[in-house]
Amino acid sequence: MAFYFAYGSNMSNDYFRNVRKMTPISSNPALLNDYRLVMNLKGPNFVEPSFANICYDNGARVEGVLHEIAQRDFDRIVASEGETYKLIEASVVCGDSTVMAQTLMSEADTEQDLPTSRRYLKILIKAAIQSDLTAEYIASLRSKRSVYYPILSEIFAVRVYLWVRSRAR
Repeated sequence: MAFYFAYGSNMSNDYFRNVRKMTPISSNPALLNDYRLVMNLKGPNFVEPSFANICYDNGARVEGVLHEIAQRDFDRIVASEGETYKLIEASVVCGDSTVMAQTLMSEADTEQDLPTSRRYLKILIKAAIQSDLTAEYIASLRSKRSVYYPILSEIFAVRVYLWVRSRAR
């Protein structure tokens, strides 16, 4: 078994189960201390300009979901996320306990937020609400800059969905 801390689209139960084809043993709201969420992982183009990442920031915190999953599922997550991410192990607070969990972090060119797609940001906000993350954290997600290009954004969303499904196998 593995404990995996998700802070991006993998926080979404629908996305995690239906697109990624993961079956967690448990999924609970959790905190990763001394890191902050930053939209600095550059996307493939202007329609999807950035994705969620974390960077070390003493005193900050990232809210997310702690998934307990089979090791083979965790290995699939790591393989599907690509070479830009590195695996880190950190203490994650889940309820009244602290668990050593693994998560992914990418070395990025900047520690500043870049705009992300409205599509992607909606996934994160919906997942945060469904996972009972704090209102303060949800507000911080809502305050992030996003972009939307009519028609192009919808077409690209379908392509991203199909690409992720193909990598989840």
